[in-house]
Amino acid sequence: MNAKTCLIASVLMLSLLMVAVHATSELDNALSLANVSVSPNPVVAGANVTIRFQIYNSYGSWVNNINLQASGSYPIINVSPGSSRTVGQINPGLNPQYYNYTFAIPATTPAGVYKVYFNTSYYALGSEEVISVASMPVSFYVENKPQIKVVTSSPQPASLYSGYNQTLQLQIENTGYGNAKNVTVTVSGEQGVNILSSVTTFFISNLTQGSSVDEPLLVAAKGVGKADILANMTYYSSDLNQRFSTEQTLNLSIAQAARFNVTSGSTDLSPGATDVPVVFQVTNTGSSDANEVQLSLQTSYPATPVASTAYINNLQPGQSTNVTFLVDIDTDGVAGNYPVMLYEQWEQPNGALNQQFSGSNNYFVTVYSSTYGTSVLEAAVAVVVIVALIIFLRRRSSKKTKK
Repeated sequence: MNAKTCLIASVLMLSLLMVAVHATSELDNALSLANVSVSPNPVVAGANVTIRFQIYNSYGSWVNNINLQASGSYPIINVSPGSSRTVGQINPGLNPQYYNYTFAIPATTPAGVYKVYFNTSYYALGSEEVISVASMPVSFYVENKPQIKVVTSSPQPASLYSGYNQTLQLQIENTGYGNAKNVTVTVSGEQGVNILSSVTTFFISNLTQGSSVDEPLLVAAKGVGKADILANMTYYSSDLNQRFSTEQTLNLSIAQAARFNVTSGSTDLSPGATDVPVVFQVTNTGSSDANEVQLSLQTSYPATPVASTAYINNLQPGQSTNVTFLVDIDTDGVAGNYPVMLYEQWEQPNGALNQQFSGSNNYFVTVYSSTYGTSVLEAAVAVVVIVALIIFLRRRSSKKTKK
């Protein structure tokens, strides 16, 4: 080979090498990523975030086998790099292809700004080797998520007893990782429960992580067995940008209970009377035995209790018995109806050890005017007058006879 031929061959090889280098440099920058949006932003910890891309191919030919990976530091992406997503092939030109990459943000992620890198590897058409890699960083803000939960602080089971009105303590607590703003909880009675409270919606302007607020709720229990209260909750994130809504069922139970119906019996009350018996008939209208029943009578003027307590060993459902109390009536008492209260305390077979149940009933007793005492006095005066008149007439008759 002469010198001229060698020179031509060298020039050709150099040209091919320059073309290859130029092609490689073009492939190094062939693919480019552009971030379109981060949704939502900020993202609440525990939710998903979606990154939407535009992917461009500025190379003069097709780029294929495109793989997309996300890498970041704990706790945003627990394994770095993250799992690979296949995009496929992109035609040459500046017409972008859109692609969404969604991943979860752990619920325990502290609030702050986080950066995640999205890396792509790709091949030139017909090649089996990775030609180049493109990378793009994406930043977004993570906000801690609040979580509102409602529980009853009353002990379970059998916190409710059939036929009685009772006050439950509702505990509204934030079990999440962020502050909850403008918390609204609305409750309604479901199976076995009627809500008697006039206030059924509770509002808390700010509930910090781990804190709670107690609210009283007056309810009436009916039937025996399961009972439910439905709680509807709405609240906002700490920056008020995100609204949360959830529903929760509070599961309660209703136990059998004794219940007393008391009717007044015989009474003979008048001003000045002492140790007068007052009799009441007590009936267990409930669904459980009442054991060791203690009854206490409380009265108002002019009645004063003398023997104000009574005791019943056992009263079964549907069973009745009479109890007697003794009272004094003030001598200056005025006839009329006066309120008395009968206070009951008892134990039940389904109650806890040494658990005392209690209730009360209000009644009236009647004080009559002392007509009996007045009539006796008037009769005695009349007798005295008659006797005196008879003596006077006899003496007068005797004097006439002597003349």
